[in-house]
Amino acid sequence: MRVPDYVLKCVGFVGEEGHRDASKVYGDLHGTGFFVSVASRDDRFIHVYFVTAKHIAEELKNVPVYFLVNHVIRGTKVLSGIGDRWWLHPTDSTADLAVTPVNMDSEADFMSINVRDFVTPETTRTGDVWVGDEVFVTGLFTPSPGAKKNMPLVRNGNLAMIPNDQIQTNLGYADVYLIESRSIGGLSGSPAFVRPTIRTHVRENEYGKDVEMLGGSASFKLLGLMHGHWEIEESEINNPQITHVEQRGVNLGIGIVVPAIKIIETLNRPELEKMRNEKDNILMKKNVPGMDSAKKAEEERPQFTKEEFESALKKASRKTDITPKH
Repeated sequence: MRVPDYVLKCVGFVGEEGHRDASKVYGDLHGTGFFVSVASRDDRFIHVYFVTAKHIAEELKNVPVYFLVNHVIRGTKVLSGIGDRWWLHPTDSTADLAVTPVNMDSEADFMSINVRDFVTPETTRTGDVWVGDEVFVTGLFTPSPGAKKNMPLVRNGNLAMIPNDQIQTNLGYADVYLIESRSIGGLSGSPAFVRPTIRTHVRENEYGKDVEMLGGSASFKLLGLMHGHWEIEESEINNPQITHVEQRGVNLGIGIVVPAIKIIETLNRPELEKMRNEKDNILMKKNVPGMDSAKKAEEERPQFTKEEFESALKKASRKTDITPKH
């Protein structure tokens, strides 16, 4: 099945910045991640975060980082973070994820996944998402990331298990989902999406019984973050080992996904909520004038003639022209 744009455009590279000049940032790419967003109190704005695996963030601790995405016209675009700290899950040390706030840029061709589109325990409890549903893992093909632009890669499979108990990982026994997916190197930290199944009841004419019909939804939800898979050697077919998805070779096919609720719980840390509230207050003060100031601005606003308006419109049109020059 074809995937929507946001499944492809939410991923990006994270790297350690070496140096930069007036036009470019130079550094080493460390891994893959994806962008998520939390709504602002003002519907015109969102708070954007980059999410990746914890072990990738630990490699980048206390160093300047940058995020590489595609440019809206051509080539790539570098995004900068807000501050230099990676935030981990507040209570669960086995949750292999880290988040950091990111600055928006109108020249960056990326999309973020809103937390409203995350799978939660309620989603699985009601059966909206369940075992057998189709799963897609979006990453960047690290062996050939693209000479001019990032090239997203999509792997597909299905939701294999929603465990009742914790499953052993490299970080200890953890709350995870298991997916059947052909994994390759470089997908650790990538987003895993699930396509919910639509259930409809129809009445069978011949027997007069209700029959449940199943079909795939057109919408996708974020299942979670790709942690790793069980690697298997042909000589040790009955003794698979857990590994992060950074190596090439044969693996057991069962992937480990950190549940999306763990990302929500991390984004809801009091420190991050405080940062969002402070930013919202600043934005609302800048964009929502008081009654007196609004009235004063209206009284002082100059009245344009028709000729002045048409002239201003032509100037604005020239300024916003983004057609590439050859």
